[in-house]
Amino acid sequence: MDKRILRTELKLLSRDRGVLMLLAAFACVLAYGFYNSAAWVGGRSAETRQIVEKHENFLAERRSEVERGFTGSNEPGNFVANPSDPFTIGTELHYAVLPFTSAAIFAVGQSDVLPIQHGISLLTLQRTKADKAGFENPMSLMYGKFDAAFVIIFLLPLVILAMSFDMISAERESNTLAMLLSEPISLWSLLVSKIAARAVFVAVPIFIGLIVAAALSGAAAMTAEFWWRAAVWLIVVVAYAAFWFGLAAVINSFSRRSATNAVASAALWLLFVLVLPSLIGIVVSSVYPVPSRTEVTAAIRGVNLDMRRDGEKLLTEYYQDHPELLPKDGKTDLKAFGLAFVYIQQQHKAKIAEVESRFAEQLENQRKWVSLSRFLSPAISANEAILDVAGTGTARFVDFRTQAGEHDRAWSEFFRGKVFRLEKLTPGDFDALPRFSHKEEPPAEVISRVLTSAGFILIATTALFFFAYRGTRKYGAQK
Repeated sequence: MDKRILRTELKLLSRDRGVLMLLAAFACVLAYGFYNSAAWVGGRSAETRQIVEKHENFLAERRSEVERGFTGSNEPGNFVANPSDPFTIGTELHYAVLPFTSAAIFAVGQSDVLPIQHGISLLTLQRTKADKAGFENPMSLMYGKFDAAFVIIFLLPLVILAMSFDMISAERESNTLAMLLSEPISLWSLLVSKIAARAVFVAVPIFIGLIVAAALSGAAAMTAEFWWRAAVWLIVVVAYAAFWFGLAAVINSFSRRSATNAVASAALWLLFVLVLPSLIGIVVSSVYPVPSRTEVTAAIRGVNLDMRRDGEKLLTEYYQDHPELLPKDGKTDLKAFGLAFVYIQQQHKAKIAEVESRFAEQLENQRKWVSLSRFLSPAISANEAILDVAGTGTARFVDFRTQAGEHDRAWSEFFRGKVFRLEKLTPGDFDALPRFSHKEEPPAEVISRVLTSAGFILIATTALFFFAYRGTRKYGAQK
């Protein structure tokens, strides 16, 4: 790299209104992407916080009623369920919630496709408002939120290519290349100097965006988690930008006209950013399709049980298989409509769990194949890495579904025995209720995955610059 050329390029770029307007527009769009992400994350966080607080308040009110000895009301028009009835509390819908990380502002990711809350109840979710979450294809991400990740993955390459596609061809077409190479400088040094100058200018809106992200994150930006995630995000962005500068260097090394370089740049952007990710998404979704809502409905219908017709028989068999659930006095009400209802709901949940297990398996297969396919496109690698940094990627959602499923089973197990033993809840039972708390994976695992993706991009970048160097060697070093 030649320092004189670098200084000259910096001066020329600083006086180029087109470049300055392009970078200013990019900075504004990136800032808006962060703002859009912050608004969405803030809104969803407030919603989920209200959901959790509502359930906690419900439990506190029912606990207080039990302490007072309130047993409900059967007055016409004023029915109030008995708060000590385990069926009443166990069937109350509540949610296991996946909290956003402090760096969620960096990418909305799949949090607008996969639900960040999981309904918990003794009933099947098909009988609750949680059913609207359903099973959706998590690979349908092309129409997500406009966020900072979209700006980086889709628009940053366009900015770099727009500034760099004619670095050498413009000099040749203006008849200044021969004059420059008459100095003691090689074409390679000239090319690297021009790229370095452009990298300095591109870095400015990225750092401005990072400052905006920290400002919009508020208290979250005061945590160590935010800054280690921000540092890793910056590494990914730098590696991704370097790849596109490397691609621009290769394009310029072929000594074609500016118009040809522009077409080649556009074609390669389409290939790496749009075509390859779309094709991979289609192939993965076809090879590993997730179960549809129809399969869930079919699974429930497969449990051909009727509470009125089969209730007594079902409960007799159930108590025979589970004698530990018999009431302490040994007296059972085999005609109890509510007990039969709970039994059949548990059977439904077991069938749905089978479908969910296939869903989780297919989702994991999709995630693995997308993870492997990231080596085909830097856009996929960078996107996967940014989602991991933000905590909105598939891996974290899969882990959340697993933890939520475990909590759902713990909740059902807690109430199932009390329902069938005809026990009443005590204030101590309310204190012992299973409560969901999401356990985050160790930061080292996140950093390892992200740096693997960034490492691949840097390896590809090194290869590109090597090819660009080979392409400029024919000009030799000018003395």
